Amino acid sequence: MAEAVQDRSDRNSLDLFGLVLVRIVVPAWILAGVLLKFASRDPSLMPKQFRAILHGIGLDLKISLAILLGIEIAAIAIMLFVPKLARLMSVLMLTAFVLVLVNELIAGNLTNCGCLGSFSPPPWVMLAIDLVLLILVIAIKPAQLTVEGTLRLGLAQASFMFLVASTIAFVWVLDRPTIVNSTLENPVGLVGSAEEAPEVFGDTVERPEPTSGETTSPPQVAQQSARPPRDWYELDPSDWVGKNVYDIDLVQYTRGLPPDLDQGEQYLIYYSRTCDHCQMLLEFQFGFGSPVPTTLVAVPETADGFTADGLLDNPCLDCRLAELPTGINWIMTPPLVMAVRDGEVICVKEAEESDMPECLPFH
Repeated sequence: MAEAVQDRSDRNSLDLFGLVLVRIVVPAWILAGVLLKFASRDPSLMPKQFRAILHGIGLDLKISLAILLGIEIAAIAIMLFVPKLARLMSVLMLTAFVLVLVNELIAGNLTNCGCLGSFSPPPWVMLAIDLVLLILVIAIKPAQLTVEGTLRLGLAQASFMFLVASTIAFVWVLDRPTIVNSTLENPVGLVGSAEEAPEVFGDTVERPEPTSGETTSPPQVAQQSARPPRDWYELDPSDWVGKNVYDIDLVQYTRGLPPDLDQGEQYLIYYSRTCDHCQMLLEFQFGFGSPVPTTLVAVPETADGFTADGLLDNPCLDCRLAELPTGINWIMTPPLVMAVRDGEVICVKEAEESDMPECLPFH
């Protein structure tokens, strides 16, 4: 009799733990991710492969981030207010998290999945946590409390929480910050001439047709370069090879490009001043001089602008300098290397290697 009572007590404790797991622990875990993503409001922090899927089907990344937050908020609301569905929703959400993280690891993303915004640990850590929670949720049946309200009341409460929270999330995420226009300056930390700022492209970049005996030249210079239509830019260089360099949207957004970019063999390199891989590439391949004219384009470290902290030296002393405008979230992995011959892009490589580069054909 005593053993039976003890078994019943142990089972009740286990069932109570299962209830706490699906009604408190898992919702709190998902809520932490929602709040941190909400605070960062940065679509570039979403998992890279997930972003690639969204980009492939043409979805706006900010809208996608808002929808993702809405889905997670709906799951939290159901787990809190609809106990009959709490376990099922926990399994569905944790399974989705596990699948996304496995896909990231297979694709080679070992650094950051964006699951907790800008504070995310490596994907394998997040995968371990989600997998443990998933196993516990599946293995332990939660207790059913008789004091719970009706299913209809729970659904009403969940719907109300979802509508209020998701509306706030959509308004916050989709709110476009003010973009402050600025003229090009020699960015802090770049090694190069401190002479007056080079001229920049006009608002609309059109490549004029060459006349007889002339090469194609860049457009007339104005005070501003073109800007992306949104406050973020997702890099997709898959169709750049074979195009004229002036037809590349990223080139059109660049300030301070030299006027002879379409003449002869040249390199165009987009890099971050705080990127150690970028510094290594420049040191190994350009530290003793550039074999052909080379232009370095500084990518702002944040959408707010260039940082003054953690700057690395620029080993390319004879490289020409340019920059991308601030106020834009540039979603790319530098260094981005373009090899250009007579205005035609013959090679482009994102996250170029420093020791065995694939896109330095003029070396």
